[in-house]
Amino acid sequence: MPDATQLNPQLALLDVFFPGFSVLSTAIYKYSKIDLNIYFPVLLFIGVLIFASTYINTWLWEMIDAYLMSTADVRIDDEMYNMLMSWIANQSFAKRSRRFVANTNLNSRMWFLWREFDEDSAEDEAMVQFDESGNAISTVGKGKKEKKVLFTPSFGTHFFWYKKRLLIFRRSQDTRQTGWGPVSEREEISVSCFGRNPTILKDLLDDCRQDFLKNDVNRTVIYRGGLKSGTSEVAWTRCVSRVSRPFSTVVLDEAVKQSLIEDMRDYLHPYTRRWYANRGIPYRRGYLLYGPPGTGKSSLSFAIAGYFKLKIYIVSLNSLAMNEENLGQLFSELPQQCVVLLEDIDTAGLTHTRKTPAEPEAEEAKPLVTVVPAGSTPANPPTTPPSGGRISLSGLLNILDGVASQEGRVLIMTTNHIEKLDEALIRPGRVDMMVKFDLANTQMITTIFRSIFATLEGDIPPSAKPLPSIRVPSSLSKSEIAIRLIEDEKKKAEELASFLEMKKKEEEKVARLGEEFAAQIPSMTFSPAEIQGFLLKWKRLPEMAVKEAAAWVEKTRAEKQKKAKEEKDKEEEESKEESEKERKEAEEKAEEERILMEVGV
Repeated sequence: MPDATQLNPQLALLDVFFPGFSVLSTAIYKYSKIDLNIYFPVLLFIGVLIFASTYINTWLWEMIDAYLMSTADVRIDDEMYNMLMSWIANQSFAKRSRRFVANTNLNSRMWFLWREFDEDSAEDEAMVQFDESGNAISTVGKGKKEKKVLFTPSFGTHFFWYKKRLLIFRRSQDTRQTGWGPVSEREEISVSCFGRNPTILKDLLDDCRQDFLKNDVNRTVIYRGGLKSGTSEVAWTRCVSRVSRPFSTVVLDEAVKQSLIEDMRDYLHPYTRRWYANRGIPYRRGYLLYGPPGTGKSSLSFAIAGYFKLKIYIVSLNSLAMNEENLGQLFSELPQQCVVLLEDIDTAGLTHTRKTPAEPEAEEAKPLVTVVPAGSTPANPPTTPPSGGRISLSGLLNILDGVASQEGRVLIMTTNHIEKLDEALIRPGRVDMMVKFDLANTQMITTIFRSIFATLEGDIPPSAKPLPSIRVPSSLSKSEIAIRLIEDEKKKAEELASFLEMKKKEEEKVARLGEEFAAQIPSMTFSPAEIQGFLLKWKRLPEMAVKEAAAWVEKTRAEKQKKAKEEKDKEEEESKEESEKERKEAEEKAEEERILMEVGV
């Protein structure tokens, strides 16, 4: 190899870019007789290839992703995020991932998408336990399950198999979003597959949705209408999923309940929609539940939704952000069949507010309905209501059954004072059936007592120790084995008969105590909620409930009379102040007229 002072142009060029290369090459040649000048083209090619590989890889993936792959992007502010992440957390590739995120809650960071993934979490989490003396004891480390930790792949690209197809799950940080949450909680997720046919992705997302909704079986999902967090956009947001309430637990006249069920069953039948359409009748149904507070109006609404497997959509007309435009948009986004619940419709100011011929023209510019903010009462509305919280009666009526109103929904309105509602709101066509709720009569009181103290299947927890299995010695003959099996079955039958006999006696005892209890409670005096609240104090001591009933009736009556007297005194005081104010105004007006007359004279 030539001396370092007599470098050829190639080594001179390398020495410019890599100082000291000539010295290194001379040393290598001196001790190994390897001339790097021969391998210069190869080294140059490898260097260029390594330098360009990053750009080539990025370009190649962009081309494949653009022309040879299908991708489903999932927004973090959509419920599909919860569905996909719940499915991902249960997959083996997520559990095998070496870089992962540990979660106890897989919800989207959006508050309006939060829900419990494991609906049985109440049983899985550590519950408060008590010893024989009634003292609370810790359950940590004693076999009780605590809240489950779920693992999802961290930011990056992850491959997995689904229906024998290779799919790609991508999770990356999104630095563009600045309106919500900390930086660590901003992300983008997507699922991709090789090929231009996205059917496999749609099947995957549909499976995620079906798996996610399995927890809603025999449950009633409740949505609430309002503004999304940090935005002015209105939407129905899922707030809770509760176990459906049996219709039999609603304390109401059986004839009325059956009439209501039959009416809704007929309305929801598929043929009914066609019947309405053929005759040009809007396919809508409205119900008004009215009566004193605590008589079961909201409970009936919840039971109806559970009985017919419908979702409940609740909207508050008292919300400051609820105006006609927002309310109309919410109603336009309702599904074809659902229950829309407007609770305490009388408190929203929907009274007899429409102008009558006797009213002066000056009242025409006055808003028909004013939404009352929290802390105010309809009797004392604020003088300057917010501009965004004003709904007119005519606007509400157009939303409920106007030309552009949604069809197929079941509207349920509840009120404590039906006399305050405008006749236009409860006319036939808008309200097709009215259900009156009264205070508890003797029959209802007995029913409530039995429902509280009757022993149901779910009241007795299953035994911690399983029943021992039958062990038959192998030395016994077939006849002896048959005899032992028969004896065992006979023993089980005797135990079952004993249990049924004990249960029958218990039911007879509860029925007898229920009649004694109902005899001490005056009919049509207390609401079912008041009676139930008293019975819950003695939920395991029916005899004490009967014993303390008379004292409770006397005490509650005295409290009601005292409260009524206070309200009456308050009304009289307000009336007296109003009269005094009017008298002073009249005196001031008379004084002004007298002065004007003197000046004129």
